[in-house]
Amino acid sequence: MGSQPGSRRAPDVLVRGSHYIHCGQVMAASGAEMRSIHGTYGNLPDTLGVYLATRVLRCECGFQIEIPDQDSPDPV
Repeated sequence: MGSQPGSRRAPDVLVRGSHYIHCGQVMAASGAEMRSIHGTYGNLPDTLGVYLATRVLRCECGFQIEIPDQDSPDPV
């Protein structure tokens, strides 16, 4: 399915090796986060929580994406 003239669809992100490319430019890291993943089972104690380290990548055009950070050390 092609894009219509005047459509507002953003270009896709291309992954090549460890580089994420958007608008033909390699995206740069702009931060890191530690996200908690909450289940649908109500309030769980923090000791049962699952956390995911993520990196925020940003393109020069302003587009950004948050991806799992595979380079972060395992939590203790």
